[in-house]
Amino acid sequence: MSENTLEEWLQGRIPSVPAPFLPRLLEGGKGPPEGVYLSALGMEALSRALEGPGRNRETAFELLAADAFLTYACEAVAQGADVRVGLESLLERLGNRFS
Repeated sequence: MSENTLEEWLQGRIPSVPAPFLPRLLEGGKGPPEGVYLSALGMEALSRALEGPGRNRETAFELLAADAFLTYACEAVAQGADVRVGLESLLERLGNRFS
């Protein structure tokens, strides 16, 4: 996908990641902006959101991070040779994690 770091890749997104939200997305680490890594970050954020149910700001931010990373993972998979297989694999990993 890209040889950029996650931070460089996120900062180059169009539309751009809102500046106040960028640090939250970078909390996940510095791995490559690739489908498997992005989906893992999304699943971790979703797990954290599920650990803190209720209507609070922290849970909302975790859900937003999960949504962003899983969306980015789908975009990364869509750039691959076999989109269907890539998306099915991503959904399987997600299902296995939360079943």
